[in-house]
Amino acid sequence: MTLETSPQNSQKIGSINTLRFIAAMFVLFYHFTFVFYYAKTTHIDIPFLRDMFQYGYLGVELFFIISGFVICLSAEHRNGYGFLKSRIGRLYPIFWASAIITGIFLVFGGNIINAPLTLDRFLANLTMVPQIVPGNFTLLDPSYWTLAVEIKFYFVVFLLLILKQFKRIELLAILSSVGITLGIVFADMPITWASYFISGIIFYKVYKNGLTNWRIFGLCNTLFISIYFALARIPHQVANFQGTQFSPAVITVYILGFYILFLLISLNTFRIPNNKYINLLGILTYPLYLLHQQIARVWFSYGYLKDIPLLISFVIVIAFIFIMSYIIHRLFERHGRVFIDRTLDRVTPKFIKNL
Repeated sequence: MTLETSPQNSQKIGSINTLRFIAAMFVLFYHFTFVFYYAKTTHIDIPFLRDMFQYGYLGVELFFIISGFVICLSAEHRNGYGFLKSRIGRLYPIFWASAIITGIFLVFGGNIINAPLTLDRFLANLTMVPQIVPGNFTLLDPSYWTLAVEIKFYFVVFLLLILKQFKRIELLAILSSVGITLGIVFADMPITWASYFISGIIFYKVYKNGLTNWRIFGLCNTLFISIYFALARIPHQVANFQGTQFSPAVITVYILGFYILFLLISLNTFRIPNNKYINLLGILTYPLYLLHQQIARVWFSYGYLKDIPLLISFVIVIAFIFIMSYIIHRLFERHGRVFIDRTLDRVTPKFIKNL
């Protein structure tokens, strides 16, 4: 998500914070109005919103472009240890708080949505990547799948930093995009999210140093890859949603729109001035994303059983998630990071700190 990168580290780019929030709202309403309807909760039936947010899942693609941009900015003046510490401090305190709140909902309402919570499953999820824990544990919230994708990208950046090769990240990104294109053409390469992170890296370089022929080439290449893989996912989407059709043209327009908008932002042609409200919305996207799906499933199902009108359930769920996201931000955003920083500084050997 990325959701995890602090807006304070983005040089107060109001446009990035705004895009981050819009992407989060796309994903949230996609789940609330489209996914839930097809996931055995057909009582969540608002046809107008369901049609409007059918393509809201593409907000994740936008998140990944943002991640490539802001992680580049965040890592540029850090060593490997500093980068790793900043990621852990940003990610885990908010994640743990959100997981605990989600866990409480599943303890008392998981049986309603056929998602009972066990202690070992909860503890495995606190790692953020329960897939690596022996036991085949499922995600506490289905939205967590993007975190594993983000972590892979962070690991690549970390390796470049400790190998003192971060200055070559743009070259490696463009070469990787060429490799992916060749894989598509000659080897039927499986779906990958790499093109979005690569484009974010290039957009950051455009933002910092301007547009060059190589950057134009890299962006055109990643645009082709991004559209190709977005269209390759259509059969999966159709199968998941009972034969609902997804338009290749609409998907292409969305991806192309993301690229054009990001290019305008990178060239400083399109700007939304940052202020404390836009900055706050950018900050809240991470806990919003972590909290929204399972909690909403429990509440909507409970509201249906209790004959609570759907509109009222919508208002309650959205208000609750925003309020909890703000509380988590206030309690854990800074204090959690300080605690993690001090703990890591205290227990980490000196040779690792110098990486």
